Amino acid sequence: MKKICGFAKSNARQLFEILILTVAVLIPFLFDLQKLFEEYLENSNLSPDNFLWYISISCGSYIASIILLLVALVSIWKFNDSFTMNRIRVYHNYCYVWYWFCAKVLGIKKCDLVLVPIYMQFKLVINGTFDEYPLDEKEFPIVENEPECKITKEYNDTNRSEVNLVLEDTYVIGSDQIPISKRNLLTIRISRNNGSDNGRHYSEKFIDATINQVRKLNKISTLNVFATTNPLNTVNLSKRVFALGDRGNIEHLYVFQQKNDDRRVFETKGHRIY
Repeated sequence: MKKICGFAKSNARQLFEILILTVAVLIPFLFDLQKLFEEYLENSNLSPDNFLWYISISCGSYIASIILLLVALVSIWKFNDSFTMNRIRVYHNYCYVWYWFCAKVLGIKKCDLVLVPIYMQFKLVINGTFDEYPLDEKEFPIVENEPECKITKEYNDTNRSEVNLVLEDTYVIGSDQIPISKRNLLTIRISRNNGSDNGRHYSEKFIDATINQVRKLNKISTLNVFATTNPLNTVNLSKRVFALGDRGNIEHLYVFQQKNDDRRVFETKGHRIY
């Protein structure tokens, strides 16, 4: 119930807009428009000024329903032009279809990625679902004189078709947090800090180190990502490392989500991004 209430609170605007679209579709079937506006039809002629309404009333329920739906959609797109989704501070754990619907049907162009699951952050940015992902960069300050990232390789498995990429940004990731089925794969670990700093910082060195390590890989079938990245670093990693289309060297990308418990282990199955 709490999850449903959180969803309704965060998405009240979109739910109301869906209601408007539903009403627009149903109105012509609930009322006899030709009879209701009989006097208007008798006293009016079709012209550029009344084209939409005249056709809606005179051409039957199905045509009226389509026209009203289109008018409602255009109005909603204009209304949502400067709206940013996910600005209410609740955990936004929604399926991709909902985000796609909000962006492509309701015309929402901006989405805040704070409190969105990491795998969904990657998926939204890489797929270009929204036009913008606005973040307050002051919340992710740059560390002055930041040391170089630590890069280690573990479990040097001869099978190079599947590789783990561990991105330690806000928190370190223990080997026991990785699913058992993935622990013996070649694992590249990139660490922004040693666990002493849990602050959310933008790190160009962290992003550059990830770019370099991923580019060094030969063409691989599957890359498994285990990350504790903050939203600003996630956006940059998604755009600059993984959103390369046919130019990249990764056939399939999976991002694993941490469970919300004390051990913070990663789920056994990753979320396929592409």
